[in-house]
Amino acid sequence: MKNLTVLVTLLSSLLLFTPVTFAAQEEQKIVVPSQIRGLNPSLYDKYEPSKSGLFHCLDNSKTIPFSAINDDYCDCPDGSDEPGTAACSNGLFWCKNEGHIPGSVRKSRVNDGLCEPECCDGSDEWATGACPNNCEVVGKEWRAAKEASEKIRKTGAKVRGTYIKWAQGEKRRLEEDLAKKRQELVTKEQEVAKAKAILEKTEAHSQEDLERKKKSPVYISLLSHRLALARLRSKTNRLETEIESLHSLLREMAKGYNPNYQDMAVKAAVVGYEELTGIKYREGESEGETEVKKEEQEEGDKEEEITEQELEALEKEDLEALLLSDTTDENEEDDEDDGTGLLWKLDEYIPESLYGSWEHVRDVAIDWMICFGLAGRSKTKTSSGDGPQVAAAREKHRLLNNELVKLNGAIRDTEDTLKNMELHYGREGEWKKLDGSCVDKVVGDYTYELCFFGKATQRSNKDKSSNNLGSFNQWNTAADQGSLGYYSQQLYKNGAKCWNGPNRSVTVDLSCGTSNALISVSEPEKCEYRFKVTSPALCWPEAPGSPTDEVKVKEEL
Repeated sequence: MKNLTVLVTLLSSLLLFTPVTFAAQEEQKIVVPSQIRGLNPSLYDKYEPSKSGLFHCLDNSKTIPFSAINDDYCDCPDGSDEPGTAACSNGLFWCKNEGHIPGSVRKSRVNDGLCEPECCDGSDEWATGACPNNCEVVGKEWRAAKEASEKIRKTGAKVRGTYIKWAQGEKRRLEEDLAKKRQELVTKEQEVAKAKAILEKTEAHSQEDLERKKKSPVYISLLSHRLALARLRSKTNRLETEIESLHSLLREMAKGYNPNYQDMAVKAAVVGYEELTGIKYREGESEGETEVKKEEQEEGDKEEEITEQELEALEKEDLEALLLSDTTDENEEDDEDDGTGLLWKLDEYIPESLYGSWEHVRDVAIDWMICFGLAGRSKTKTSSGDGPQVAAAREKHRLLNNELVKLNGAIRDTEDTLKNMELHYGREGEWKKLDGSCVDKVVGDYTYELCFFGKATQRSNKDKSSNNLGSFNQWNTAADQGSLGYYSQQLYKNGAKCWNGPNRSVTVDLSCGTSNALISVSEPEKCEYRFKVTSPALCWPEAPGSPTDEVKVKEEL
């Protein structure tokens, strides 16, 4: 049987060029590339025989007789001389597959006795005849599946079109909003700059006014009284300490005094101390009564004396703030308008070029109003020690600056969103519509949920507990950015840590579908989940050179 197989192989090799006949001393007939077994039509121009009847290996490594093509002996290092045999392991054998689409297999699979699905016509087993031609049946099934898939793609593409239209509208809205915010930014920066200039000028004016008031007799007198108060507190504290020491000595003496000793000096001291304190320490009066009288005396002292806290508050009073606050009469109502507020508010509307002149006019007007009793001095006392005008100017600058910071943050957020719409949300922004939307599926005791660009979650259907499976991290970086393969997979990482395992993560395989749906959930590795999801966002329009015209190749590792 083995010899028979070898004989068949040799006879088949002789028939590789059936249109070509060889005779001694006779001219060789022309070979047409389409007659070369296993040759891909895209390479026909490389296999035109030269006038000299030679063939150049496609890698230009050597030249061989054209008759050596498909002679079941590997001459060319790149295997280009054996497109239809297994003599050269590298390269592909092309199958015509009439009734279906062309395909290719590794040349090492040629005549191995196994039927390859890529060659439904069985041409890869031309020597063994092991495989029948099933292309008519396979092609019919493939076209039916293709038709169903195409129907899904077209339906999904229409939905994808609405996503794109929405994204375009959203992009226009964001661009208009960004332009508006940038214009607001220019205005707000001018307002902040003006408020800062007003604050600086108001501070300078307030400082000049403060220095003038600090030279007044009242302020000098206040400083003298404060110094005297501090010295008096220090002396009083020292005397109180000494008096308390004397009280302690006299109390002990009064308690331990024995009249039988008839020491008149000690007796007189004890009697005098008891009269001073109103407390009888000698026999006949209980200790409880003594303590009550002592407490009553201390309460009486407290009612008459100013407290230590009050003294400390007086000593720490901010005299400069008092000067700046410019307090009015006590008889005036607290909420009375001082009549000058309008003049200060006008600062906001005065052009920068006229502000210097206006400042002088404003100050003169305020002084005259105060002088003639048309306005009182501001009663406001600020915790920072600023005068009312400085405090108002500082608050105005603070509020405007906060608005500026918020506006800058809003501009950055809008710019980031617009930038992401270029590729992050798909080639045409189709994924933006799905940002934050969720799909879920019940699998056994759990409900799995995926929120696009958010996070994946596993929820127990029993106790409603949940596990974070990960947050969106990236698209499929193994494919070219912007390609269909790039948008066909998402990775969600850094989920809750598994017990004695890694942090949970999810790989999401995306495909075209008429709706957004979570189709299946699996866990191929511990705490590493695999979701299969369909979405209209993946239903791209069919491009020229679509899969129907492509050659299928079986990769062999």
